[in-house]
Amino acid sequence: MTEQVADLPDQRQQIKSKLLDGTISAISVDTCIFSRAGYRLDQGNLRRLEQFKGNAFRLIFSEVTLREVMRHIAAHSEEEKTKFLTGLRGIAKFWSVDTAKQTAVSNDLLQGLDPKELAKKRVKDFITRCGANIVEAKNALDVSDLLKCHFETLPPFEASGDKKAEFPDAITLLSLESWAKKENTSVLFVTTDKGCARYCEQSPCLFAVDDLGSALTLIQERDAHRAQMCAAIDQQIALGKYPNLLNTIESAVAEDIWSIDWIPEADAAFYYDPEMQDVEVIGVSFLSNNGSAGLQAVDYCDGALVARATISIEIEASCNFTFSVKDGIDKDMVCVGGAEVSAKDTLNVDVLITFLEPDGDEPEIAGAELVPARRSIDFGSVWPDYGDEDPNSEHY
Repeated sequence: MTEQVADLPDQRQQIKSKLLDGTISAISVDTCIFSRAGYRLDQGNLRRLEQFKGNAFRLIFSEVTLREVMRHIAAHSEEEKTKFLTGLRGIAKFWSVDTAKQTAVSNDLLQGLDPKELAKKRVKDFITRCGANIVEAKNALDVSDLLKCHFETLPPFEASGDKKAEFPDAITLLSLESWAKKENTSVLFVTTDKGCARYCEQSPCLFAVDDLGSALTLIQERDAHRAQMCAAIDQQIALGKYPNLLNTIESAVAEDIWSIDWIPEADAAFYYDPEMQDVEVIGVSFLSNNGSAGLQAVDYCDGALVARATISIEIEASCNFTFSVKDGIDKDMVCVGGAEVSAKDTLNVDVLITFLEPDGDEPEIAGAELVPARRSIDFGSVWPDYGDEDPNSEHY
């Protein structure tokens, strides 16, 4: 990976446009970028990759890239370990340090890990911190495509040089492309390798940039653009430009109300089994004082912006409670009655609102949906409702 690709202005503008319109929604980093960073996974721009944990913009790696990174870290670690132990023996020779103390010092610094174990641990911790997805070759690679690239000398293979060295690049690119097609998205691939860049030029879903810092800046601009669109729409909502928005949201919440996992809670003198019966939406409102929705971008693709808003909903719910006590003789649970109880509550939930042409003067509302969640509702103090029946009858 010695040849490098120039990051041309028109190429950067194309990538920026595809980031802004949601075409590109994932990033991957080539081995050469790790090499340029000295394999310092917890420093510099590599550390900045931790921003993608829990982010809608995904960080993905081919397993080949991670295996290469582990191999290089292990090799460098082995080399440095050898230098360290050689230097330690030299110090011991002139400072009269006994063998036990040398061993203690080396164990303390090397943590009892051999270079391969160290490399595996560092990469595993890095993946966890970044929340990255790993694309396995066995699940994504079409071997016939790999052979075609090899025998027809298609990118990333070169007409001259050692083709064996290009197989990892080819497997990485074909795996990422396969993943992107399955996910119906495109990937920003950070690489300085000229062959990889040429492959990306003819790929429908891989776009190459040669600097990780520039790539992260482009992604931040994408996020800023989406935030600006949300702020502009929010301002229109606050000005009353969408008078039917709350009605649309209320209808969507009422229709999807059972996508919420309702947890009934109550105080009772008996054991009880609750069973939710009905949840009716009485009204919805925004949390802000100025009438805005507090929109936050979730997705933007094909001219449609999906934004999240936290709203307050007022509900009236009913629940059947079956009460029981434990029989003192055979220890069985014995039913002592039941009751249907109603309660009103106000709670916060998230909704997703889709806007068409969000960059325009009057974005159109395409729909709203309730985000599935778990919520508790307190029915207060409950007890059996016997009505006109005698609780001491044989029926109980």
